[in-house]
Amino acid sequence: MAFVQHLSVRVPWHDSGWSGRVCDDPLGNTSCVMLENIGTKRKGQQEAAQAGADWDTVQGALPPCVTERGAFMSSRDYWFERTHPYSGFPVLRGLGTSRVHVPAYSVHGIPYFWLHRDNVAAVLQERPLDGFRMEDEERALAMLGGAKLPWVLHGDNQQAVIEEFFRLVQPDRSLVFLYLKHSPFEQQPRRMLVGAAVVTGRTAPGRWPGSDEKVFPNHQWETVLRHSLRPEGIGGILLPVQALARLAAGGTDVSTALAAAPEVGRNFSYSTEHVSADAAVAALLELRRAARAAIDLKDPSVSLPRASLEWLDEQLRLAWRRRGVAPGLPAVLDRLNVSHPTFAAHAITSALGEGVDPWPTLEQLLERRGGEKSLAGLVTSTPVAMWAAKSSQERQALRLLSRFDVSPEAAERVMTGQTSIDIPVDALLANPYDLVTCTVDDGEPIAFETVDRGCFPDRQVTERHPLPVTSPFEDANDPRRIDAAMTTVLARAQDEGHTVLPLEQMQERLESLMPRLAVAFDTAADTLGALGMLPRDLEQPDSDTSRWLQLRRVELADGSAAYKLDSAAARRDFIRAHLNAIRSGPVHAAPADLESSLDQVLAAAAPSAGADAALEERGRQEKHAVFRVMYTSRLTVLNGRAGTGKTTLIRALTSRREIREGGLLLLAPTGKARVQLHSKTGEDAQTLAQFLTPSRRFDTHGRYLTIPDGPRKRYGTVVVDEASMLTEDMLAALLDAVDITDRLILVGDPRQLPPIGAGRPFVDIERFLRPDRPSWPRTAAHWAELTVLHRQRGNDRDDLALAHWYSGDQRTEDDHTIWEHLRSGRPMASVRAVPWAGRSASQVLEDVLGEEFGVSDALTFAQSYGASTRTGKDGRVWPEFASAPTGCDIWQVLSPVRGRPHGTVGLNRHLKDLYRQHDLVLATTRYNRWVPKPLGPEQIVYGDKVVNTTNRTLDAYNGASPPPKSRSRYVANGELGIVTGQLKSKSMKKPPWETQVEFSSQLGWRFSYRGSEDGPGLELAWAMTVHKSQGSEFATVILMLSAGLQGISRELLYTALTRQSERVVICHEGPLDALLELGAPTASDTARRLTDLITPPRPTVVKDRQGSALGLYDANLIHLTHFGLAVQSKNEVIIANLLDRHARGRWEYEKPLFAADGSWRLPDFTIFTDDSARPIYWEHLGMLNDPAYAAKWRSKEQWYARLGILPAPAGGPGGILLVTDDLNGVNEPEWEARFKAVYRPQAAIRPRAVTRRTAPGR
Repeated sequence: MAFVQHLSVRVPWHDSGWSGRVCDDPLGNTSCVMLENIGTKRKGQQEAAQAGADWDTVQGALPPCVTERGAFMSSRDYWFERTHPYSGFPVLRGLGTSRVHVPAYSVHGIPYFWLHRDNVAAVLQERPLDGFRMEDEERALAMLGGAKLPWVLHGDNQQAVIEEFFRLVQPDRSLVFLYLKHSPFEQQPRRMLVGAAVVTGRTAPGRWPGSDEKVFPNHQWETVLRHSLRPEGIGGILLPVQALARLAAGGTDVSTALAAAPEVGRNFSYSTEHVSADAAVAALLELRRAARAAIDLKDPSVSLPRASLEWLDEQLRLAWRRRGVAPGLPAVLDRLNVSHPTFAAHAITSALGEGVDPWPTLEQLLERRGGEKSLAGLVTSTPVAMWAAKSSQERQALRLLSRFDVSPEAAERVMTGQTSIDIPVDALLANPYDLVTCTVDDGEPIAFETVDRGCFPDRQVTERHPLPVTSPFEDANDPRRIDAAMTTVLARAQDEGHTVLPLEQMQERLESLMPRLAVAFDTAADTLGALGMLPRDLEQPDSDTSRWLQLRRVELADGSAAYKLDSAAARRDFIRAHLNAIRSGPVHAAPADLESSLDQVLAAAAPSAGADAALEERGRQEKHAVFRVMYTSRLTVLNGRAGTGKTTLIRALTSRREIREGGLLLLAPTGKARVQLHSKTGEDAQTLAQFLTPSRRFDTHGRYLTIPDGPRKRYGTVVVDEASMLTEDMLAALLDAVDITDRLILVGDPRQLPPIGAGRPFVDIERFLRPDRPSWPRTAAHWAELTVLHRQRGNDRDDLALAHWYSGDQRTEDDHTIWEHLRSGRPMASVRAVPWAGRSASQVLEDVLGEEFGVSDALTFAQSYGASTRTGKDGRVWPEFASAPTGCDIWQVLSPVRGRPHGTVGLNRHLKDLYRQHDLVLATTRYNRWVPKPLGPEQIVYGDKVVNTTNRTLDAYNGASPPPKSRSRYVANGELGIVTGQLKSKSMKKPPWETQVEFSSQLGWRFSYRGSEDGPGLELAWAMTVHKSQGSEFATVILMLSAGLQGISRELLYTALTRQSERVVICHEGPLDALLELGAPTASDTARRLTDLITPPRPTVVKDRQGSALGLYDANLIHLTHFGLAVQSKNEVIIANLLDRHARGRWEYEKPLFAADGSWRLPDFTIFTDDSARPIYWEHLGMLNDPAYAAKWRSKEQWYARLGILPAPAGGPGGILLVTDDLNGVNEPEWEARFKAVYRPQAAIRPRAVTRRTAPGR
């Protein structure tokens, strides 16, 4: 029976179900336009005018998603036209327009990977391509003048490739999986499954109309696949992703109901691809899991037909049978040097039929012992010799590997000892799950699910074909299996930031794996205990006799045990030891001129008009104290909010000759942060990746590595700016790469977004070194904090007061006043709140740009981000973009998300459509084009503001274009610039052929960009995400916030609100009060991470004020009462616990108190007394030694007095004001006595509890 080949086909996002209609909200669909064929051709306004219309009734051209399979659920046939991409060549001008017919319930597929000329060799390595002749390609290229074209060109070769690709697609047996590359879900997987069906028929493409055999034949590419899926759910499954998108937009977490396409090989890439038999099983399991999760949401708008679930179960049964025993046979044949290993594997399994183990037949062929005669030609003398040279154990290992759908490259790494932990053959045969535990830290780890489908497949496989291992698996709860599952869970938790998992969280995550497995295992504590797999049963990280390769025991703060990866523990121990070694060195003596060198740098920035002299002096004193710590300490962690002058102190340090001569290294985690560090210090700076790449500590997979025997460099002083963005891997790689002789200085702001990856090392180190109760100036051994805002920013700026609300720092007594001003609409110089008021996000942005920058047309828009003007011969004024790179930072739109209408993609596209159409026309004109063609799906053209998206080295030009020579220069991810070229000059014989960008960080240099299959590496950047902006600074920030606020944390808002140097405009769809609530400690992402870099975590369930659980937090990072309420400070914990003892149920924390004039305050605690008109308002003052804080308290005290709330003990008609402070330290007995003196409730009458009593005489 012939091998059954399954397929994947990429479809675009559609908001009404791919049924052959225009989107209901075309302009709101910002996902489909990220596909180049749609993004470059969509006419948004034209589609909006026909929103929801059937394609049959559309006036004019159909939406461009017609060519991207945007109507695979259409109940009607449709057609679309294609123009040959090379018809502009003279010899191909006779090619006509191709008209592709797509029947109802069909999808067309194009195997782009296979049809790319550079990939033909890889395809030929896997299988033969009958009829493909490379000489025909060379002849076709010659007829086009030797043009460098990427695609297979000769029609006969195109036909050969397409026929081979679809040869084994069997009607009524092969599955087609439909997936998305882009969607409106911010937490979407890299590739997202939306449905599956059976292929019911196939129509191959024919010759291109007008193809001239005398030149060379041209073939069409679109193969039409008819499928079985129908709207009522019969014949397949379509997940309710549109309904899920609507729920997500309203703030519901739907992430569990999204189906991730298996990320193995090319299965779900390149628009149309083969899906391996094993990946088909994985995809069906994932679709079933997501379908059940969608149903579990119990929302009436989300439903799935029973027929679809029944179809999934039946197809899973068939898919397991077709998967067979040896899905990894191609990789094994490749190891044995069998020609065309994929073709050979399919031939063997086809000859033997479904469900038959091919290994005995393969052994016969390799040992020349007969076998199927039709297969004899597959195995030549070389594989026979290689097989003969292998030991019996090696042969068994290859047989075992054939049970797993691993790539040839993975098989090679395993068999040649190139995995992170080597896997001896005998160990592999004893425990195939070593494939998981030994590669979990690899650049391309072997997934647990892949190995598990080989070890515990469907029973129809297990019963007939036992696994060839030396120690068989007796049941599903085999500890080797659970070990690998736990290892996988820990590795994936690291991606979310956790480096430690308590038992309960491990169990929850193991349970989430079960729907993806054919056979479940038990995660109950008693089962794990019986197997010796509870955390308390594991060895410590430094054990040499561990039963498990990766699982280790670590202690939590309460003494209980938790799980940790051994590799993570080794990394932790290395960082601890290295930092301890650095800080244990003797302090440096402070030179006599230390203060004067700092004063010279401070003097360079003159005080702003009206600067508070006392505040200026306080700031100067603080900087002197902090600068001394930085200079004298071997290790310094410098913490400070935006605007406090951290970079000023770095500049002062680097200005000293002995620092530079002693060896200075300035580093930053990201490209934009590097640019800022360089521009503010004037010294050379590098990104961490840039510095670590030469020593192989940063690799092509984006991993930061330690290499014990790798080369190291010696520096006297190493400074890392924006250190809050460091992961543990990054910090470990840095410490491994350098010998630091004098000082390491980590500079950052722990209030910002936590790093993307494992841990939060800057936060952990800073909290460890921070004194328990620091006094001003805030310095200690190895630690310093800046608190006084920089003179140019001003200490009373409203925007920074708003940012402080989200900082997690102790609030001052008038922090709430910023909210009063925002609610009242009071004009403020540095902050403005703009409600959407029923407008779309794009309309709000359009209005704000007009109000803030006078933008009204293309010219004023260009001027708003730095363009100058020129006057044409006709007297018309045009923008001149040569000067624009200096204005990149004038304003910046920030959004928490990329997708959705208020995301960066949609906002950028709106601005492009509205103001940049003239330059787009110039770039697409056929004749006399003097600017580059549009680049990428966003059609980037001359004058656009862009951001570089990858760290790379590019050709760059300095001066006139084109210069005689270029120079390679490094450009970092996050650098902002303007497209300023290539512009046609008199010496150029052809139109411009490349896009040139001048970055604001590298003025005078133009970097060259060209299109590629992976995208141009550029994106439009009038709007960018908050994450992408980290480390940047702009004059004005426009922050777009939708209602719902899902996924928005306190740190995200703090980061967004500290990017501006002058003004921030907050455009909010929901009420302002919703933003106010995100200042709570429970809105912290950083506090949700469980790490043990320095101290053990205290995982604690935190509750809201109503007692409902909000989730698990590390109580080391938030202030928690004994009953789980999060408060702002340690002293408030003491008071809240005291109130819980004496006034339980009769008090509230931070209950807003309003005055008749609309003003309001947040008392720390409101205690209700028997006199309802006279509550007690308890205020604890934690920073009275700060003059500014004390002044703000006096203002608040006067506000209380105006309400008749007077000091204890007598109080006033409006209530009693109880004030405590800690000027003389914490004095809980005194605070308690003062409270009890004013709180005298009547004795409460309560029912008596019935309890067990001892009988008389016993």
